[in-house]
Amino acid sequence: MTRGDDRKRIVVLHDGGADWRWIAHHMPDIDWCFVAAPVGSGAIRNRAARIAATFRAARMAHKADLILSFDAGLAALLELARRALRVRTRHINYFLNFDRLPTGLRQARQARLFRTVDRFTVSSTMERQLYADHFGIDPARIDVLLWGVNAPVASDARPTGADYVCAVGGNARDYTSLMAVAAARPAIRFIVVVRPANLDGLTVPPNVETLCNIPYADAMAVVQGARLMALPLVATDTPCGHVTIVSAFYLGTPVVVTASSGIDDYVCNGETGLVAIPGSVESLGSAIDRVWNDPELAGQLCGAAKDFVEAHCTEVNYPPHVRKMLSAY
Repeated sequence: MTRGDDRKRIVVLHDGGADWRWIAHHMPDIDWCFVAAPVGSGAIRNRAARIAATFRAARMAHKADLILSFDAGLAALLELARRALRVRTRHINYFLNFDRLPTGLRQARQARLFRTVDRFTVSSTMERQLYADHFGIDPARIDVLLWGVNAPVASDARPTGADYVCAVGGNARDYTSLMAVAAARPAIRFIVVVRPANLDGLTVPPNVETLCNIPYADAMAVVQGARLMALPLVATDTPCGHVTIVSAFYLGTPVVVTASSGIDDYVCNGETGLVAIPGSVESLGSAIDRVWNDPELAGQLCGAAKDFVEAHCTEVNYPPHVRKMLSAY
């Protein structure tokens, strides 16, 4: 349904904060209605607020042309609300992603609810078939759009002192291997930006500085100031890490990653980064040593990564897709 002035209206249900406006500035001809839901659903009060926000968005969608959801949990909640309120407006979910696939009752419930989501997008090729198989979604309903953002803004809180290797992020990370690499290289400084749970059971060597739950801009300052960024993942089929990789590409920091089909769209070994064997301390350490000791290689990797990210990973990835969704229905 369109408004009387023929302008399209899109309702956006998200958990990106009250001021988040995604790509609205790229599409000023659209009436955007953003509904912010609290992050996560742990506390009863928080869960109730998420449900309330979802039903508010669904009610608004009665008079909209599309409703977009961000986050898999919100997509499932929105389907409940759409059914309860008999909302016919098409629902597109952006950035479907799981660091751990749900199992049991949760998997079965989401599979049932995802059947009526009109379309999904994912940020890597491997995720299309992964989620299609796990949730029984027709792969034709899943579009691959590489992660597209503006260049991250780093704060002034850049670490001082000796050069260092950084690692950033908490999802599906193999910090056990990274700590072993650091322990074998006491002369190299490491800074890791993690969640407290990532450190559970780990022995942190003296040359490793840990920063927990710091502001995003401060984390980007750590990446920007590093000689290189290491991204060790727990498995070869982990659909995580591309957000951190794209940030490092923008900030001019060379990356060393462990092989995973989830990042194949972003890292080409020897061109935009170096790829190590998952779970191999020797392989990860060797790749880090190569970049650490070879400024020319580091510069080549950064140049190719910057060209890649500016060509394929900007916000302009999304307006054509949104317009296609508007014209398709």
